[in-house]
Amino acid sequence: MGQRIRNVLARVLARAAQAPSDRESRPGSGEPAQAETAAGLLRTHWCLAVIAFLCVLLVFTLCDTSGQPAGQEPEAGGGSRILVGFSQLETDNPWRAAQINSFREALLPNGMDFIYHEPEEYTAQWQLEDIRSLIREKVDYLVIVPADLMALAPVLEDAKEAGIPVILIDQSAETIDQSYYVSRISADYLKEGQICATLLAQRFGDSPCNIVEIYGTETSPGAQARSRGFHQALARYPNLRVTDVEYGNFDRVTAQKAMENALIKAAGRGQTIHGVFAHSDEDGLGALQAIKVAGLAPGQIAIVSINGIQDVCKAIIAGEYLGTVESNPRWGFLVAFLIQQMERGVRPFPRVMIPYQIITLENAADYAPTAY
Repeated sequence: MGQRIRNVLARVLARAAQAPSDRESRPGSGEPAQAETAAGLLRTHWCLAVIAFLCVLLVFTLCDTSGQPAGQEPEAGGGSRILVGFSQLETDNPWRAAQINSFREALLPNGMDFIYHEPEEYTAQWQLEDIRSLIREKVDYLVIVPADLMALAPVLEDAKEAGIPVILIDQSAETIDQSYYVSRISADYLKEGQICATLLAQRFGDSPCNIVEIYGTETSPGAQARSRGFHQALARYPNLRVTDVEYGNFDRVTAQKAMENALIKAAGRGQTIHGVFAHSDEDGLGALQAIKVAGLAPGQIAIVSINGIQDVCKAIIAGEYLGTVESNPRWGFLVAFLIQQMERGVRPFPRVMIPYQIITLENAADYAPTAY
């Protein structure tokens, strides 16, 4: 796991290092401007300095320096442990499973106990009761992936009154008062959708391209933002158009049935499908299976999606898949870092954006070994 962290951090630092420099040549001379001083760099590139500092701290504070295997709870006797309650509803896909595992791997070796109740119902009401239960258990911190943020307002108020800091995960939180949470961790869902449109545009150039959109869960803010970003980018490419929208619900089997339905409808209209935009890799792999079952050659329909799982990397290498956008689920280490900062009396970042990486045939083989 330490190697995985280093790989992820290396990608963050590499992207930060690629940021354009403010140094320019002096007018009227061919000589470059003098190198900026260290103080000037910090003033000019404070954002990069924060990212680099965060990465260094993550390496030294989150790696298991005791020599114990990652994920193994250290022996008692090191002082009182911090109690972290975690609540979410989605558990039936590999992305969420990897996310939950990352919490265990990050929290337990760093003096934190992790409380998570497996959902009994996939409803906002169940999550509301689940969070109330965690508050009654007197957790020190709450980490929440909200199914319906507005529905959770009453328990967020309860947590606020109890003095329990809340970290929101994976959601747009513009609809809720920021006083209810101390930090929000999110991927740039809008950007992910835009990148998928660009990948298809690069693949088809000026040629016509009929696209099936395999939507995630209809009510998911992440799915909604990905779709919005995709359609915004499509406005620049009039030859690309979405001809059908089906719902895969972030599930491979459901997405396969959705794609089969799309193929049947297209055949009835005498229409050719050229591309698929899937809201997750699970949706994309379901679409790929439907294409194979229909007897179409893998790669005949270009598939783009979001997540960066190992199965999709293999499909890209095999020429069956066009590309995916990394949306790394190992967010537990960021949560552990934010909690450690609060324990030291440091105000956490109000928003943390997860970096992305575009995975295509050019780099899939290099990325695959560290994919989940």
